[in-house]
Amino acid sequence: MNKFKYTIALVVLFMAMSQQSCKKGFLDSYPKNSLSAETFYKTEADFTNAVNGIYDALQADRELSFFPMADIATPFAGFGENRFGQYDNGIFGINAGWTMGQTLWAAWYKVVFRANVVLDRIDADGVTMTAKAHDRLKGEALFLRSLAYFYLTYLYGDVPLILKEQKYEEALVPRNPKAEIVTRLIADLKQAEVLLPSVTEYRNTKPLLGRASRGAAKSLLGKIYVYEKKWPEAEAKLNEVINVDKDYDLEPKFLDLFWPSTENGKESIFEIQYHGGVKEGNSYVRFAAPNTLSQISTAGFGYVTPTESYTDLFETTTGYTVGSTFVSRTASGPAYRFKFNYQSADPAFNQAQPYANRDPRLAWTVWYENTPYIAEFQSRAGQTGVKYLQEYSGDNGHNTVKYIIGKLDLTAGDSPGNMIVIRYADVLLLYAETLIELNRTADAAVYINKVRQRPSVMMPTLQTLQTVRGEAIISDQAKMRKFLREERYRELAFEWGHMYMDQIRWDVFADEMVKYWTANKNGGTNPALGTFDKRHYLWPIPAEERTRNPQLSQNDGYN
Repeated sequence: MNKFKYTIALVVLFMAMSQQSCKKGFLDSYPKNSLSAETFYKTEADFTNAVNGIYDALQADRELSFFPMADIATPFAGFGENRFGQYDNGIFGINAGWTMGQTLWAAWYKVVFRANVVLDRIDADGVTMTAKAHDRLKGEALFLRSLAYFYLTYLYGDVPLILKEQKYEEALVPRNPKAEIVTRLIADLKQAEVLLPSVTEYRNTKPLLGRASRGAAKSLLGKIYVYEKKWPEAEAKLNEVINVDKDYDLEPKFLDLFWPSTENGKESIFEIQYHGGVKEGNSYVRFAAPNTLSQISTAGFGYVTPTESYTDLFETTTGYTVGSTFVSRTASGPAYRFKFNYQSADPAFNQAQPYANRDPRLAWTVWYENTPYIAEFQSRAGQTGVKYLQEYSGDNGHNTVKYIIGKLDLTAGDSPGNMIVIRYADVLLLYAETLIELNRTADAAVYINKVRQRPSVMMPTLQTLQTVRGEAIISDQAKMRKFLREERYRELAFEWGHMYMDQIRWDVFADEMVKYWTANKNGGTNPALGTFDKRHYLWPIPAEERTRNPQLSQNDGYN
């Protein structure tokens, strides 16, 4: 597999599009001088380089590759007893100077500004390129800008909607209402899906592999309809992706989605492309991997530690549920060993081996002691001597498996693994959710079953589960809604913030946090959370940005 290598022309330097550090604001990368650019944007090669510059903004080290760590705000993963969102009355604290919020704001606006340069110039007089190239490049710019604004508005709410290449001082504007931004996203993605080619034109074509396609635009548009609860529109658009265009399918092997040699496969709808090497890869691996004792990574920080509440979501292979009860926590070196009691109605369930004979996705998502995944990991990574003990976690006795690829993860920014933003299983489950909300629960079961019946997973269908559990599920909208949500957790955890964003949009985040964070959780010293202020569903507008732009107001509940 060969990822397309982004080449940035000299004009990128002229336009002040250099990679920014996480301490810079989004306006620091805004083009302030366009004199030399006036004579540059004329040919297909010019605009190809400029669009490559937009993709380059997605790839910046220690910026957007951190976003999967948003899932540690949920009760399903942690990072120490003072982790994000524990009991400080705010998801990431109430300080508007929070570093991750500043970093992601700046990173997404860098994508916006680079896209605006292309979109403002590609239809100008004097531009010479084929109609096909024009449409593809314009469609890519529209999609990438829409992707940026999707995350900006669903994380921060009202944000500045900047759609033109402007002078620096002209970009110092107030926030636009979220509804206005969503309306624009829908319009832009409708245009992009017409302009962009099918992903089938990219496959087996090295220069284009990994670029935004028609399916990416349609899938993001369908996701926006879901987020906005526009169920008829969501049903129509997602149905196009699944049943009309038919450009995608599930990968037979679940782990192939997260291994560099098998990326950009038939399930991939949009991935941020990375190459190994100093500052050309992503940093997530280093920050998520277990610590150095594990031999899994030479520089892991262990920031993503799935909880027992998360592992409990994975049924036995015959479809029975599993539950756990905390017993004790014992100091062991720099971390702890945990003991739980496990319960399941499955006659074959063995408390002494609670993770055996479980949904195969558990072993491909969570590191746990005596995991059978070690043999597969060693084979793929070309390593020997790998082991995993609870103490390697430093928090919950677990770490995440996804994106951890072995000794290639030597330093920050060195992993060649792509970051998956949208994949076909996500779309299938969004479609199932839409059908449930339209009270077409039997139809929804078809698409949930498809995800569960991936050849390497082969978990029981919903029809089988009804027999195993002795209850009607498919005909009960509330039960189907609950099952769909748990299936999204099982399938999409720790990839691109899906769990966190799902819990916010479903308005279950506050209740889940309060329910989970009882006093002295798992032997810790925390107080009970008690309440959670839903104003913190939105992130704070970064203090650094408000200093630069006094017209930016703050979200309620933040200083």
